[in-house]
Amino acid sequence: MASDDRIIEVPGSGALPPDARMELEICLKEFGIDISTEANRLEVSYHVGNGPAIITSSYVREAYQLGRRGHIQRPVPPVKHLLDIASYTAAAVAGVFASNLASPVGSIGFAVSLLVGISTYLVGRNR
Repeated sequence: MASDDRIIEVPGSGALPPDARMELEICLKEFGIDISTEANRLEVSYHVGNGPAIITSSYVREAYQLGRRGHIQRPVPPVKHLLDIASYTAAAVAGVFASNLASPVGSIGFAVSLLVGISTYLVGRNR
């Protein structure tokens, strides 16, 4: 079985201060994990039959290209889905209250649902 440790030499990294070099190592490790995860995802999506999963160099190269372009698919947290649903629901409720804007209940309900919808959208957008 192969070891998970790899030595990667980056030209010019020896001139970096120790804290910058440490951050470079952390970033390279995170990028390597992203590439490995994406290569596994690609293999699963292309895998046909009951045989064992085999990650080839083409999967790793494709995952690298996707990573360089920023297209690696990351899992969406469940909170994001809930915030999206809350935002859409608040928009629908705002539409119901909008038909009664002449009454105090309609205008207050519209304002509150509008604020809830906008805030859940903005919070969910950044997750």
